[in-house]
Amino acid sequence: MTITRKLFTLLCKPTLLNYTIPIVMAYLVTGTIAQKYIGLYQATHIFFAAPIVWVGGIIPLPGMPIFLGLIFINLTFKLVFKSPWTVRNSGIILTHISVLLLLLGGLFTALFSSEGYIALGEGEQKSIISDYHMREFVIMNEQGRTLMTLNHQDIKAHHSLSLDKQFPFAIDIHEACENCKIVARENKTKHHIGMAQHMQLETAPPKKNNEENMAGLVFQVTYDDTHEIFVSLEDVPKYPTISVDGKTYKFALRRQHRRLPFSITLLAFKKDIHPGTDMAKAYQSTVLIRDGDMQWESIISMNEPLRYKGYTFFQSSFIKTPQGDVSVLAAVWNVGRSFPYISGLTMCIGLIVHLFMRGRSPKKKPKNGKDKHA
Repeated sequence: MTITRKLFTLLCKPTLLNYTIPIVMAYLVTGTIAQKYIGLYQATHIFFAAPIVWVGGIIPLPGMPIFLGLIFINLTFKLVFKSPWTVRNSGIILTHISVLLLLLGGLFTALFSSEGYIALGEGEQKSIISDYHMREFVIMNEQGRTLMTLNHQDIKAHHSLSLDKQFPFAIDIHEACENCKIVARENKTKHHIGMAQHMQLETAPPKKNNEENMAGLVFQVTYDDTHEIFVSLEDVPKYPTISVDGKTYKFALRRQHRRLPFSITLLAFKKDIHPGTDMAKAYQSTVLIRDGDMQWESIISMNEPLRYKGYTFFQSSFIKTPQGDVSVLAAVWNVGRSFPYISGLTMCIGLIVHLFMRGRSPKKKPKNGKDKHA
């Protein structure tokens, strides 16, 4: 038997599934327990999303996507090449298809889904989502228009950034941290500008909730024999700024932005408070959706999300500011959101068909042709 034939036989047998399922269960248990110690984001990334799991940073093991891929391939081969495609077996076939649809939906969700939020004050309009986890370093002009964007995760300390030729300056990274600790600067020079005159950044342990981490950069901008060192902290509105050849450039470190194909305006925000406390019992936002020539109002509450054009908006929380309450809407884009419903419906139909076909199957008679209860 050739290697190809052996591999084909292995993929068609349930043996591969029987060995893979316990490993997947072990990953699920380990990842769930790890959430308590390293946080949801890190546990999800390490045990559920990463194709390779590093044990102790030394030993590589196949990650969850690889095992789920093996299960998908195994079920597909078993269904296509070894399952009898008969009417009597149609219920089992539908049940297998439902599992494949669920795995396919999980693949689409992992590859294309995204999560973020929009923070709106009353009367404020936005068409941009800020990511919960990903950060970006942007170069802007004087008007605030983005000229270039780099992922913060790709920026390394003691490296130079690869910039477009349109920029008459170079940027060298001194420090880069996913979660920064601010300490007083002791070795200030004339090259340190703005916040860099008074502070320096040190890498701090990541927090359990990734959205609580404060990313930061210390970078040097070189132009016209001038060297200036800046500090940029996540979402700090005071941007480092330089002027070269009559043009002004701004630098910002922020949560990654994604543009919506429509805009949202907060018309009103309402919250109910528990009697005798400052704790919110429920809150809701009345918003105006504008999409081209169309516009309409909608209410987003804690149990009533808004769904439009593949996006789902949830009433996540609110922030108290001197200017008033700011409504925070969680925004989720999930290409595979329909697959669990389709898979569940297909499985129900498959089980019903299977029970119906079993009920119609003729009962086997004893070998002697007589009823044993007679």
